Amino acid sequence: MDMEKIRELIKLAKEEDLKVLRIGDMDTEVHIETKGGDPVVAERGDKKDMAYVEGGQDGLHTVKATQIGTFYTHKEENSTENFVETGDAVSSGDQIGMIEAMKVFNDVLADADGVVEEILVGNGETVEYDQPLVTLRPKGD
Repeated sequence: MDMEKIRELIKLAKEEDLKVLRIGDMDTEVHIETKGGDPVVAERGDKKDMAYVEGGQDGLHTVKATQIGTFYTHKEENSTENFVETGDAVSSGDQIGMIEAMKVFNDVLADADGVVEEILVGNGETVEYDQPLVTLRPKGD
């Protein structure tokens, strides 16, 4: 990612008064955090999955956004077919949605096996960093 694009991201973070802005593609991830002053930028080459799963109440796992953007449950723009539906069984690595940020689409992947308990965000809704997206019930529960 070139410095001009990073400057644009910093400007966006300031203008929108964002606390965290994380943008990634296949090669690079840029993470900008503002802490009351000028934004701090960290860039790294190893991009992690754009979502992760952690334990929640009642044995449920919550898939959370690891970036700010627009969450899509639909597989294609003009489609009504979702990546997953409530009750679907998913395996670790299965795509359960996408997050778009600055015209870059990032897959949201399940990081555990389970059954979709609830989809917490609608198609086309804006999501914040660390916002819960989907809850999974471990298989067999």
